[in-house]
Amino acid sequence: MKRAWFAVIGLFALLSPALAEAEPMDARETARVLDKGKLSGGLMSPFELGLGGGWEVTTMIVPWLLLSPNLTFRGELGHLGKGVVVTGEYGLSVPTGAMRLTQGYLFPNWENAGQRPGWVVAPTAGLWISGGERGVLTGRLETTVGLSLGDNPATPLETYAPLELLFAPALNGFRVRTGLAYDYAILDWLRARAAVNGYAIGRSPHPPRSPFYASAEVGLEIGLGKTLRVALGGIWYNYDQREKVLQKGEDGRWRRVPVRSNDFFPTFDLILRPR
Repeated sequence: MKRAWFAVIGLFALLSPALAEAEPMDARETARVLDKGKLSGGLMSPFELGLGGGWEVTTMIVPWLLLSPNLTFRGELGHLGKGVVVTGEYGLSVPTGAMRLTQGYLFPNWENAGQRPGWVVAPTAGLWISGGERGVLTGRLETTVGLSLGDNPATPLETYAPLELLFAPALNGFRVRTGLAYDYAILDWLRARAAVNGYAIGRSPHPPRSPFYASAEVGLEIGLGKTLRVALGGIWYNYDQREKVLQKGEDGRWRRVPVRSNDFFPTFDLILRPR
């Protein structure tokens, strides 16, 4: 273990002179759009292309691999004081392909019955606001609505929070997200990020469950040269998975009491983003 740590420290020691001469890394996932012709993208992050005039277009690659097209346009709406940007977000996705490819795992009843999830289109509208230079504070509000063009599973989706939130517009009718994130440049080649998010989705089929989700995440972005970054971190979810625990009441009797579930997932991304 000590040898591994020394190897990592040695690698950064070798890289640090070159990184110190580079331009500081900018914050990602903010209200600020890319300049015309600039491109950014990662394995788990959106691909972004600056269109000029305060506009950019973004898309997530993983849903495309699951045959689920998605496209979002972001445009700056204006500035509030020095360095504060307000941006609107307008998108559309078609999650049907992902639902059909995963129905053997997520929708076994439909798979056994020989049925397939129907077509769904999911328009999105959102608002972003960011301010700050070395430390950037970003707030966002986003609503996605699922418009069904066919039959869809009427049974609740009982799986992990990221998947439940992904398919919520199609299965529950809508998903609302609100969040606050802070991104700080510790060094020119190192940024730290922390964020909290709250979600609300439409009603789940019987039996009922809470429609509210919460998440918190922390991470580091390490610049390797002028175009490549590595993002490392973790994300925690708190949500209702119909879990129950035995609890002794004041009357001395034991009862099954519902509690909210907590899941933690490590995160990793490799990002191409020229400085």
